[in-house]
Amino acid sequence: MRHLFAGSCPKDPSGSDINEDRWAFSESRGTLALCDGASESFDSSVWAQILADKFTLDPAVTPEWLSDALADYVARHDFAGMSWSRQASYERGSFATLLGVQHIPGNQTVEVLAVGDSLAVLADGNRFVSSWLYCNPESFKERPTLFATLPEHNTFVSEGDFWTARGTHFDLSDLKSPRLLCVTDALGEWLLRQTQSGEEGLARLLALATEEELVNLVVEERAVGRMRVDDSTLIVVAFDKGGEPDGVSVL
Repeated sequence: MRHLFAGSCPKDPSGSDINEDRWAFSESRGTLALCDGASESFDSSVWAQILADKFTLDPAVTPEWLSDALADYVARHDFAGMSWSRQASYERGSFATLLGVQHIPGNQTVEVLAVGDSLAVLADGNRFVSSWLYCNPESFKERPTLFATLPEHNTFVSEGDFWTARGTHFDLSDLKSPRLLCVTDALGEWLLRQTQSGEEGLARLLALATEEELVNLVVEERAVGRMRVDDSTLIVVAFDKGGEPDGVSVL
């Protein structure tokens, strides 16, 4: 799995708002994670980064896996040293999506886990092949399931259908030029609407060369009302053959 593009446009490209989207990527392990921290929750960008980093190192998501991530989150915060208002916010919890990808070269398969409304789109060149978890842009109107720093909100991870309900695999064996696009929700909804209406959204994203170009596209589509205003992140990877460098790259 080879990294081709990574870029993000915050809610306000010219402002000081914190971008809560976070991602991590490991070529050597063949893993990628994109997480979208919920804006209304406490320090969600930290929670999102913890989940992304942990998935790239260990993609076997279990209740124990999530407990370890939560322990890391708790260790990064000095609750006793917070003001009372920040303590109250902290106790309301932090929430984030997780879109996790694992490439299995031996059988030409990509495993995808989606908790929340970040989207994975498989393309062959500029041709749309499949998407996960959603295939209909209207699905983005639903309230997504999120990983939380409050254990009582994570009981779904212990359910027997956790992986079957939120996981899938993409078969690459018959594709000539497979590409995987991972996007957070506003960009994902826009891309599915573009695909549904036969427009060139997929080709436009795959043609991007710089983050500045992504920001320009997002600002333009927001201005004409075709894209919701939200942090918008795009990661593109390829699955062609060739040597892959060691090491983990994390943003």
